[in-house]
Amino acid sequence: MEKLKSKLPKNKRGAFFLKYFVILAVIIVIGFIITGLTLMTFVYNFSKQETLAGLSKNSIAISSFTSEILGSDLALHNPEATALLFYNNLKLTADASGSMVFMCDATGDIIACDDTLKKPFETAQHAVCEEHERIHIPKAYIVKAEAIGYADYTKLGGVFNETHAVAISPITVEKEVVGFTICTSPVSDQLAGYFIKLLTSFLSAAVIALVILTLALFFLADKMTKPIRDLATAARSYSSGDFSHKVPVPTEQNEMTELIIEFNLMAESLEALENSRRSFVSSVSHEFKTPMTTIGGFINGILDGTIPPEKQNYYLEIVSSEVKRLSKMVNAMLNISRIETGSLNLKLEHFDISKKLLNTFLTFEQLITDKNISIEGLEDLEELTVLGDQSMLDQVVYNLIDNAVKFTNDNGKISLSTKTDSKFSYFSITNTGKGIPPTHIKNVFDRFYKVDESRSTDTKSTGLGLHLVKSIVDLHGGKVTVKSKPDEFTEFTVKLPR
Repeated sequence: MEKLKSKLPKNKRGAFFLKYFVILAVIIVIGFIITGLTLMTFVYNFSKQETLAGLSKNSIAISSFTSEILGSDLALHNPEATALLFYNNLKLTADASGSMVFMCDATGDIIACDDTLKKPFETAQHAVCEEHERIHIPKAYIVKAEAIGYADYTKLGGVFNETHAVAISPITVEKEVVGFTICTSPVSDQLAGYFIKLLTSFLSAAVIALVILTLALFFLADKMTKPIRDLATAARSYSSGDFSHKVPVPTEQNEMTELIIEFNLMAESLEALENSRRSFVSSVSHEFKTPMTTIGGFINGILDGTIPPEKQNYYLEIVSSEVKRLSKMVNAMLNISRIETGSLNLKLEHFDISKKLLNTFLTFEQLITDKNISIEGLEDLEELTVLGDQSMLDQVVYNLIDNAVKFTNDNGKISLSTKTDSKFSYFSITNTGKGIPPTHIKNVFDRFYKVDESRSTDTKSTGLGLHLVKSIVDLHGGKVTVKSKPDEFTEFTVKLPR
């Protein structure tokens, strides 16, 4: 056990704190990762939509501008100016949006781009730049764009090696589609730079937040695990028999607070039990030592001849009385132990306890006569039905009457009264005499407790009688109470189920 205790941490941050801290830290990091991925996904999709919307807007604007130019008188009278105006529009749009802008005719052949000046559509000459010369827009996309335009992420049927954001808008002249404006942008070109900036900003903010959260998490984990360390320290103290250590109760109300309160209450109960155990051992030792010393002394005196033969019977009677006292004490302790361990099975039955009260008083007739005690209430005793174990309640009645006779003053009085209600029967035994001081009332039912600490008044008492009375009555679901006025009276009242 000592080796095991030596291995325990002494109220310092240990494995539990480290695990708790690491778990919380991992949860926070995972939260940041999930948040970052969610943010990136959202931004990625949003950026794709915005990019596509921007390309669609530009392609529609260029198609509209081109339709107006081709349908105007300028295209007929000044084709060079028209071509220059047309090219400038493509170039400015491409530069402003960072995308590629080019046009195709109704069949899908490229006829103009943002890099090469081209003549109007009516012109038969085509001079396409090297980058766009190889491109031919598949008919499927031409058909899709002819009505309301087309916008999507695609490779245009193999035109591009990688996915592009593509927006195609028709160019109409006098309600006839004569060509298409195509705005494209590689996905990598559009999103890579944006994502790098976004990721850099996010990581910078995340690092700062993680540093702050790590510090806060350290103090939080320390605060949340401190009660557990305090509990471990207290438990270690209790295991060594020291119950004085109490765990500080946190101010906030939570499950841990309730646990600590219950733990402290348990410690108080264990302390009371330990004190009771020590008192019990001390009392038993004392109670057994006195009669055993008496018995041993008288027996040795008879055996070695110290006590003459003519006095041996007298001392043997004392020895017999002490043996009976020991037997009575052992039986009482066994009954108490059986009650406390729950091994005592009551044989419940309805019976008249008045008869037991009367018969028990008769067994004390000689003592009552010797002390000239008057008994009141026996002549008015009526049937008093209770539900209980007769043999166990015999001990209750006997111990209470024995106490009353024992502590009644000479020429004193013992009164017996009874009453009933719908559920319980009551009987009270009141005796005159010295009484019980108020400071002792709460302890009279404790094991081995005696009001007279000097033990001179009642040398034959075991100190277990009233404790046994309370244990038996409680076991029956009843209650026993006491009240007393010093130098006047003492009254015990028993309540038992009917």
